[in-house]
Amino acid sequence: MEKKVTKKFYLISLLNVVAILFMTGGALMDSLALLGVLVVLVLNHTTLLKMVNELAKSMTSEGDNAKQALKKVLLLMMLKMTLLAAVVVMIYFYNKDLTPKVLLLMIFQLIIQVVSIKNNY
Repeated sequence: MEKKVTKKFYLISLLNVVAILFMTGGALMDSLALLGVLVVLVLNHTTLLKMVNELAKSMTSEGDNAKQALKKVLLLMMLKMTLLAAVVVMIYFYNKDLTPKVLLLMIFQLIIQVVSIKNNY
């Protein structure tokens, strides 16, 4: 069974827009910056699911197919970590005061990911 991102995950992730507006007090530029972070976090979840699919493929395949799938897993893992690091660094240089809010947004999104994965599989 292929793991995929569902519409329910996207809808629940939209709840974080309310959290963003609350955390920024409605400041437009800060809200847009955190909204960009939210988009990256959703992409990060998509990357995670692709990585899990490739990992499963590498474990069930043999020979060159397994090696190819494992290389994709490593590439996706590097992409995932780069996305997370890049978003934190960009926000830090944009406005240092938003960095704790980004970490809080990451925690909220992680909770949504766990609920989404638990209910989907």
